[in-house]
Amino acid sequence: MRYGNGENYWLVEGSHFDISRGSATSATIGIEAEETLQFDPKRSALVIIDMQNFFCSALLGRSDGAIQLVPAIRSAIESSRKLGIQIVWVNWGNRADTANLPPNMLYSRRKKGRTHIGEQLPDGLGLSLVKDSWSAALVDELEVCREESDFWVDKYRTSGFPGTNLDQILRSNGINTLFYAGVNTDQCVMFSLLDAAFLGFDNVLLQDCMATSSPSYALEGALYNMKGRSFTTDSDSLKAATLPSRS
Repeated sequence: MRYGNGENYWLVEGSHFDISRGSATSATIGIEAEETLQFDPKRSALVIIDMQNFFCSALLGRSDGAIQLVPAIRSAIESSRKLGIQIVWVNWGNRADTANLPPNMLYSRRKKGRTHIGEQLPDGLGLSLVKDSWSAALVDELEVCREESDFWVDKYRTSGFPGTNLDQILRSNGINTLFYAGVNTDQCVMFSLLDAAFLGFDNVLLQDCMATSSPSYALEGALYNMKGRSFTTDSDSLKAATLPSRS
């Protein structure tokens, strides 16, 4: 069955989803429920969200859930580069004076007992989530994976879209399919994915490349909310992606 219009469409046949829109450079991966997904790597991006020291470093008492994602994310990056999938890093990078942030966000962080954005972190670790600060930097284990051709997006909200150039970057490069990795699943990953869905992008969750420090019920609710707006796979499936044979 065909969903969409003459140019922007999916083809769904049984357990196979073709979202490549007729591309001759498509790849196929396994997704949940023993289904398969056919997509165009040249029109896809791996979006890695908030793998920053603030959320991952033991120096701030963070659990090791986020840092344990590094091997799977590195595998996804390597697979993406081989397939021709663009890498996009999306991270908090605020003004030091927080003049770009609304009161509701500032109040919410303070109410929950977290260090206010722009305030000093303990032990001389610098300002909290301010652009070019230690806390806003990628963890070293992923910084070494960055390349000049990657895109970097500073974000200012839980979603990576409001007030940023993320949408512009994706559309300017013909990207319509987004793979997701990072933290937190029920917060910045979910809100970015839902905004992307509302903007018309196709979404694929890499389930072994994301984590959260929130209670289990928050994760369950997030996965429930994202399920109707995304496909689900993992880094191993991306690594095993099959390309069309050439005659």
